[in-house]
Amino acid sequence: MPFNGQPIYCPHCLPGPYVSNIMGVELELIERNYSGCGVDIAYCPRCKKGYQISYKVDEIEEVEGWT
Repeated sequence: MPFNGQPIYCPHCLPGPYVSNIMGVELELIERNYSGCGVDIAYCPRCKKGYQISYKVDEIEEVEGWT
């Protein structure tokens, strides 16, 4: 479980009839501390979007040009 032991859920894939977890789809860690920038890179296995997550987890941004 990445992100300091806390699951982070995809902001695009909200819980619904096709998502088994009531919280949503959990993001999968791709790279920790990307280029020393204080962010992790993760992706959603359902929608295939990539995300940059700050260590404070105060902001989740979609990574443009993913896939």
